Amino acid sequence: MATAGAWYSSGTFWTGAGAATTLVVGIATVAVTYLTRFARQRLIYGLRTVAPLLTAPAGVRDELELRHRGVKMEHPFVAEVLLAGRGRRDVPRAAFDNGEPIRLDLGVRVVELLRVAVTDSASATPTPPVRFEGTALLVGPALIGRRQSILLTCLLEDEPSTVSCSAPLPNARVTRARTRDLDPLLRGEIKIMMFAVPVLACVFVFLFLLRLSGVISG
Repeated sequence: MATAGAWYSSGTFWTGAGAATTLVVGIATVAVTYLTRFARQRLIYGLRTVAPLLTAPAGVRDELELRHRGVKMEHPFVAEVLLAGRGRRDVPRAAFDNGEPIRLDLGVRVVELLRVAVTDSASATPTPPVRFEGTALLVGPALIGRRQSILLTCLLEDEPSTVSCSAPLPNARVTRARTRDLDPLLRGEIKIMMFAVPVLACVFVFLFLLRLSGVISG
């Protein structure tokens, strides 16, 4: 008990503890500032599924036809395109350069936009405006949440091989996602290591100061 009382009342200990606390607060302040002000906006996109509408055997398929608004379609396909926010900041409407939309080009003519499904685990971000033009789906300009997933289902006149993206967002990182990353329910978790590294550094500094003050020996 005497030893415990000696270090507990030691001025050196409290000086070291105060310095460690100040350091922890400083690191936390820098981390919060970075995450809220300097973290980049990020979007991912990709072609999630592609399926033919005419799936009958070749001999039977010749006798079938599919018409859209009275026009016969030779090789109709349905495709799902995903556009999702996966950064630490929302993409605001003001971030769109000259008010231009995000362009998701499928390389084949879009016949109809069938469905727009939106999920957002961070907030109730409104559904952005979406339209189609030629071979592309046009999204925005509008707020896109940092955890918002926008799944676009469209009817195409032929099978697309890929999707390309042209995004007028100077401050955002836009990348094509791998197939396994396209499920909006499974992706977009916070990077735990971004927080773990500063915390561990603070712990080691605190232990080092305790050792200097003589509380920890060895």
